[in-house]
Amino acid sequence: MKIVIIGGGPRGLSALERIVEWARDEHVLQITMFDPYGPGGKIWRETQPLSLMMNTVACQVTLFTDETLSTNGPVAKGPNLYEWAKEYAEDFIEKSPVEQKHCFLLESQNLTPNAHCSRAFYGLYQKWFYAYVQTRMTEQTSVTFFRDTVKAIKKDEEKFQVYTQSVEITADKVIMALGHQENALVGKELELAAYAGEHRLFYSSPKNAADANLEAIKPKAPVIIRGLGLSFFDYLTLLTTGRGGKYEETENGLIYRPSGEEPKIIAGSTRGFPYHPRGENQKEYGVEYQPIFLKMKRLNKLKRKGLLSGELFFGLMKKEVQLVYYNALIDEKYSELDKDLFIKEFVKAKDLEGLLNKYDIFKSDRWDWKLIEEPDRLLTETDSFSKYLEEYLTWILADAKKGNLTGPFSTAVDSLRDLRDEVRFMLDNQLFSKPEDRKWLWKWFTPLNNFLSIGPPLERIAELKALVLAGIVTLVGSQLTIEMQDGYFVSYSKKWPKQKYQAHFLIEARIHGTNNSLSVNPLTQQLIRDGLAGLDNFETEEQQKELSGALSVEPQSNQLINLAGEINEGLFCYGVPTEGIHWLTAAASRPGTNPWTLREADGIAREIFREEKKQEQN
Repeated sequence: MKIVIIGGGPRGLSALERIVEWARDEHVLQITMFDPYGPGGKIWRETQPLSLMMNTVACQVTLFTDETLSTNGPVAKGPNLYEWAKEYAEDFIEKSPVEQKHCFLLESQNLTPNAHCSRAFYGLYQKWFYAYVQTRMTEQTSVTFFRDTVKAIKKDEEKFQVYTQSVEITADKVIMALGHQENALVGKELELAAYAGEHRLFYSSPKNAADANLEAIKPKAPVIIRGLGLSFFDYLTLLTTGRGGKYEETENGLIYRPSGEEPKIIAGSTRGFPYHPRGENQKEYGVEYQPIFLKMKRLNKLKRKGLLSGELFFGLMKKEVQLVYYNALIDEKYSELDKDLFIKEFVKAKDLEGLLNKYDIFKSDRWDWKLIEEPDRLLTETDSFSKYLEEYLTWILADAKKGNLTGPFSTAVDSLRDLRDEVRFMLDNQLFSKPEDRKWLWKWFTPLNNFLSIGPPLERIAELKALVLAGIVTLVGSQLTIEMQDGYFVSYSKKWPKQKYQAHFLIEARIHGTNNSLSVNPLTQQLIRDGLAGLDNFETEEQQKELSGALSVEPQSNQLINLAGEINEGLFCYGVPTEGIHWLTAAASRPGTNPWTLREADGIAREIFREEKKQEQN
């Protein structure tokens, strides 16, 4: 059997490993992989700046399955990223033709389990993993890797023809693990790009920060950055320490020493506040929050009764997060209380405010969803946003330093990472199919979940605070607005509209969301054009069809569904291009937690060999 895997990042490599493990009973197997950047792919390439960090700690990143794998596939344990750094990295780096070898060796020596390594270092782990998987192959299995871009896939009866500029390969099965794709500019993005062209301005469209051309941004010149998520912190790093600035730890906290080469950064977003930092990791291998309100037994019972809706599910989710918060808060500030009794009453409580009054929980300590979603909601135009921001950054940084089992807020939002499979249960059972339920998931929860639980390392918040105090960075507030006036980009917060900032430079600090109809990937375009791939859609409240952004796949097997609505047997697509059918598809695999990505990869391998056995029997 001949299998092609398109994409050499974590998902492509996981698919390779699962196939190799499933093929151990002497299947004759020829595997071909394609990625122009080699194993590890573009996002994790080792040539990017080493200052760009992962947002997950090293001990919580793996490419290996373990005993928690629930799909009944073969388990083949191996080192997580931290363990690899300590046991294998030095030898691998010494023998590899990589640039900055000395820096990578230092990183491997200095890395601790709960530290964040560079993205490039994770890329090396993936390269090692690719080499390691080959040692697991039987004599009947081989793999060839082409540093090339797949341009097209054609279907020829039961076979597939895979084309690059220089290679044509016939395959029985094809797995697409394409990762993030660039999209064509539309709407306001297109207007801004055109305006920049007309007025000789600099406009950087959504992309990975490592791919942005920032040399054109002049020292001390104002630059507007739209977006305060993970990409924002990448740009912040590249435009500050990347230009020679230094941080210094003092008695009064971290301060920034400018080099003089930095621009003046004006930043904002709709919410107006940076993503919350990850709390210091205190969770050991396999430790996850076990839900009370969202137990699978309860969800299945509600499902059978036809009672589950987006509103009910996320109402229970809110209670779950609040319970985690008060559990940690009592340990920290109210140790005289009977915590077990409080929890028992909380679970049954209809009047939460009454319960908190009964236990004398200070008003200032109470969880407030509205304030968490809109941190500046109580401020008016006459209030100082900069003063409030400094207090806010001080607070979230202090709580994050307490850890994700003892810092009340950090512990609560970290529990969201442990409740992802409960959200996927709803999706897999098509319980978010109604328009109002989809709104709950995609419009309300997903952006909020990103804001609260998918944030940067806590040191990035300390650095941001130092940059604000040094006058290098100005955050404008919520409801960021960008206008085009008099040959400039002009930015301001709708909440503080009198404070306007103009610049020749504008950066979109985000990568494009999944929208396959706009993808500029030639393979995606060809598959849609030829009808081999369809675009997933759903019905709006107005009973109109709207695209989710995902390529249409059969959710259980991840096989592409063509334009005619038929399953393309043997043509698989999983990961980011299916975001909209699946959820949070870019998350790293965490050891000891039955990670979703590895389950998906294992399911694809199982389907491939199930089909092969069926054909052999026929």
